Amino acid sequence: MTGASKGIGRACAEILAEEGCDVVLVSRTATDLAAACDKIKGQHNVSVRYLALDLSDGRNVDKLAAECADTDLLVNNAGAIPGGSIAEIDEARWRQAWDLKGSATST
Repeated sequence: MTGASKGIGRACAEILAEEGCDVVLVSRTATDLAAACDKIKGQHNVSVRYLALDLSDGRNVDKLAAECADTDLLVNNAGAIPGGSIAEIDEARWRQAWDLKGSATST
């Protein structure tokens, strides 16, 4: 589960854990991940672990793929799609945001 330390990613992890799925939480911030991990472990009888990785770095994408080689389901919530209207966002910024999402699933 990428982008799992807060917001939609964390909510997805909590729902999957509630359904009995073991989860691996991934985001850039270890302290937020640790808090999410502790909460999910405390509420559900599932295995929860986390990896603090910045997926904009391709080496971290490879590390995630190696660490989670036996994963059955990936919820790719990584990325920072810019806010605002389409007319306000230039193509370079739009592509940068989408490339981050694609990098997490390319391996």
